Amino acid sequence: MTVQGAGGDAAGYRIEAVDFALDILAVVASQPDLGASDIARVLGGSRQRIFRMLKTLEARGMLERGREGKTYRLGYMALVLGNAARSQIDLIRAAEPIMRSVGQQVEETIQLRVREGFETICVARWEPERDVRVHAIIGRRRPLHAGSSKIFLAFLPEAEREHYLAHHLERFTVKTLVDPAELANHLRRIRENGYAVSQGEISDDLVSVTAPVFGIDRSVLAAINIAAPAARMPASRLSECCASIVDAAIQLSRQLGYPAGPRAD
Repeated sequence: MTVQGAGGDAAGYRIEAVDFALDILAVVASQPDLGASDIARVLGGSRQRIFRMLKTLEARGMLERGREGKTYRLGYMALVLGNAARSQIDLIRAAEPIMRSVGQQVEETIQLRVREGFETICVARWEPERDVRVHAIIGRRRPLHAGSSKIFLAFLPEAEREHYLAHHLERFTVKTLVDPAELANHLRRIRENGYAVSQGEISDDLVSVTAPVFGIDRSVLAAINIAAPAARMPASRLSECCASIVDAAIQLSRQLGYPAGPRAD
């Protein structure tokens, strides 16, 4: 996240080969058990190019051969991605009204992040209509040890947490915690408090408060945070925002089936 004035994101760009692969997946999803020639006819591309892309998608598990080996249908990885997407979409659908409510209450940016390996990804955001605000970018990744992502690291199983801390920890600012022992103590306090505070760990002028969102299996499904320019977050307001984001996380956790709210046992 970066603090900036109002304005749109930078324009993206498209990669032709990725577009083409997605076109093939869309055709196979809507018309399973087509052969390479049939798919080429639908898309208008050369059979040779179609065949190379089919082989690549098959190797990655996105497609698999039909019974006779001459046609294609979606593979197991497509199922994995589909299930993950369905889970995240349900999470976002439940989170959006809560994010909007707390955002309107504090008039600061609200972000929802999920974990992928040793990183987190922003999957939803709410931003206030004010000229200077924290701008959250959907899809932006952060490592687990800095900023709002620390909440995931704090609640990882001990063995996974120690494995992560044994590796090099990237420093973003002078306030980023990169000493394993110091960070481990900090993570313990996060578990005790039930929320995390980041003051200048990712960007010097950025402050965030984050709470974990738990699911029915008591695992951390997501993290919800309030992010603000440091100038708008004195100690008194920081305390109020911590209470607000914990309440929001409790609401979302309960909607996702966790009856006790987002506090660890």
